[in-house]
This record gives sequence, structure tokens and C-alpha cells, in this order.
Amino acid sequence: MIRALLLLLLLLPGGAARDIQLGPMAQPAGAVILVIDGLGSSYVYPEHNAYALDGSPLDKAVLFNLTGGGARAVDVRVPVPETTKSHSVLVTGRSEADWDQLGHTIFDLAREEGYLCLAIMERGDSMSIMEDMDAVLYLEDNALQGAEPTPGFRPDAPEGLRTLFQEWRDRFAGYSNREGMAGYAGYNAWALDAAADTVEHLIGKPFIMLVNAGAVDSAGHNLNASGYLETVQALDGPLGRLVWACKKNNVLLVVTADHGMVFPDREGKGGHSAEKYATRLEALRVPLVFQGPGIEELNLGGQWSEMDVAPTVLALLDVSSNTSSEGVALPVRKGGILRVAGAPAGVELWGQGTCLANASGDNEYIFRGLEWGEYTLKAGGQSWDVLVDGDDTIDLAGKATMPVGMRRAFGVIMILVINLGGMATILRIWRRSE
Repeated sequence: MIRALLLLLLLLPGGAARDIQLGPMAQPAGAVILVIDGLGSSYVYPEHNAYALDGSPLDKAVLFNLTGGGARAVDVRVPVPETTKSHSVLVTGRSEADWDQLGHTIFDLAREEGYLCLAIMERGDSMSIMEDMDAVLYLEDNALQGAEPTPGFRPDAPEGLRTLFQEWRDRFAGYSNREGMAGYAGYNAWALDAAADTVEHLIGKPFIMLVNAGAVDSAGHNLNASGYLETVQALDGPLGRLVWACKKNNVLLVVTADHGMVFPDREGKGGHSAEKYATRLEALRVPLVFQGPGIEELNLGGQWSEMDVAPTVLALLDVSSNTSSEGVALPVRKGGILRVAGAPAGVELWGQGTCLANASGDNEYIFRGLEWGEYTLKAGGQSWDVLVDGDDTIDLAGKATMPVGMRRAFGVIMILVINLGGMATILRIWRRSE
């Protein structure tokens, strides 16, 4: 119910709005969205445990560079644990997104506001997603060895980016042409190292880059649980290098997965989309971590969806969202944003008994840089209590929030109703016992 109300508020139409900056808000220079194909949070989050289909408890990996900092959503689930479908949901925020006809994606919206859109895709992706990019470096098949990444560019892609992607195409063999577990580890390391180097070369250019690392999924399908976890553990080093590159260059890093992995027992090969696997939490639950400028250090409780990734990324980049996303932005940013509509005569924002801002002359007002907490809006002789714990929207004309006096009166009435109801129940029980 709360999610539905938030979504309705976020989709309210708006015209011109006045910005009121009340506190500092960090703006990322760009964003990297790292999708670790097949990484279930049951295997890396301390809050969860993983079990095989036969009930056997499975070991876990420790990824310090994943769980050691930033804002981490503890329980995030994908609508469908299947690679292509899940990627479509990720970039649109829609559960029914069709990979062949995606419609508007986060990359379309970012490009409209001047962002360069890039992708480094192991095991490829749908052509619709790759067509959204200014430059791509992708593998067309699932082979860990013997394949060669293919670079692709729009005509106006920066020349330096062409050279960089071609260099990383040539480096792929040195990472992946290794035997055994080293081959799986090297395959992932290539994608993350290429992404880290690209971040270093994009200073001064706003960008959003999608990176897909595919060897964890391959290990799950081809090896047993032990081999899968060894491949997961090998991610920590290259992930640390990517984290450092993003931190140094003021870039937002989002780490997630398209699905998890389920094993029949300790020795069997895994899966995720078959009927016997698809409803298991080990397949549905994925990590979601945000690191970068302006991100809170927190573990976010509650249950969230993969559909929430797209609106959260757009909100953190301050990119206008005109998609039909079913998701909502997660409250992970330091400093909240309060959008107020329906106050044509003006509005006052109060906090701790002090008037923080007094604005008029527009129909909508956006208060930025608010510390999380309780505030009061005053307009037209009425007052509304507002709790800011992220990015929130309130329509005063639509009475989205009950005025303070009415709310207190309503609370008193509800307490009386509950007490009277309890007394009536006690009387009925007492009479039956006579």
C-alpha cells in the first residue's frame, strides 16, 4: 500500500517548479551500474543463509568491497530470475518490460540530459539495450575462452573512448585464457578492470555505464556450490579497484545482480530459472549496494524490488524521470528532497520551530538538501507535518497529508475507538463465560 501511494505521488504531473537549496547535496560526476550475473545475496550478505534443494546448508563468500560500505538494501528481489528478462526490468523499472521492445530506459533519459551512455557486457545482452549506448564492448557468446569482445560506437562517440575500448578488447585474452578457476576469476576481472580504467579516462564527461560480469553465473551452471563460491570470492579484488576508481573520480557505483543461483545439493550444478529453482530465495534475492558521493552509510531494511533500481539511479543523478517505472527511489541519499505542489499562494517550510524557507510565485517548489527528520509546511492558513526520509512529494491541493490539528483529533478519535472496541470484546467474553 505504501509503495503504491509513493508511486502515485511520484507520477503526479508538474509544471514549472522553483528550486530552494537548503543544504549541500553532492552530485556524482557519473554512474557505473555493475550487474554481477548470477550473484545471489544469500551467498554474500551476513543477514541471509543459503540452502540447497535437499536442505543442505551452503557456505558463503565474504566480499568486503560489496558489504563494507555505502547504502546496502538487505532484501531485494527480482520479479523473474532469468537473465535477459531481468536486465530489461533493471533498465526500465517495469516488471513486464519486453526485452525486444524496451521503450524508454534510464539510458534514454540520461542521454537527453547530456550523459554519455556506455556498456561493457560479458555474455552480451539484448540488442535493444546495446542500441541505447554511445559505445559498447561486448561478448556475443557464453564462452569463457576463445571469444573476443566486439567494440561498437555511435558516429559521435569520443575518439579517445574508441581507442580505450579497442585496447581492452585486445587485453581480454590475457585475462581469460587460463585454466580452471583462474579462467573464471580472470573473466570477471577483465570486465571490472576495464570499467575502472574507463572511469579514469572519463574525467569531466558526465556518463552512465552498464557493466555485466558473467563468470559467476557460468560457474553456477558448470560447477558445484564450492566452485561457484570460489568464483564469487575472487570478485573482491577487482571490485575493490573499481570502488577506488569511482571514489577517486566522484562517481556513483551501483552493484547488483540479475538473479541468484540454486543448487540441488552440495555437489550438483546450479540453476535459477527452471521451475524447481525459480521460486527459491536463493534465486530471487540479489544484492543492491550504492556507493559514492552523497550516499548514506546504512543498511536499508524492508523488502525492495529490482524495479526500484532505475528510479533510484535517476534520482541520484538528478535526471528527470518520465518512465512508467513501477519502482520507487530508495532513500539512500544524504539530504532529502521535498517537492511541494498545490500551493500557488506560496508555502513556508518550518523545522524545529524555525522558518527555514518562505517561497511564492510558483505552483511547485522543490526544497533540496534537507536533513532527514520532521518538518512542517504552512500554506493558506493550514499546517502539515511532513517526514523527510529521502525524496518525497506532497500535493497540498490534493490533501496528501492531513493538517496537523485534524491529524491530532483523528488520532484521539482512533484511540477512543480502539479502546471502546476492546471494552466491547471483553464484555462479550465475560457474558459468554457467565
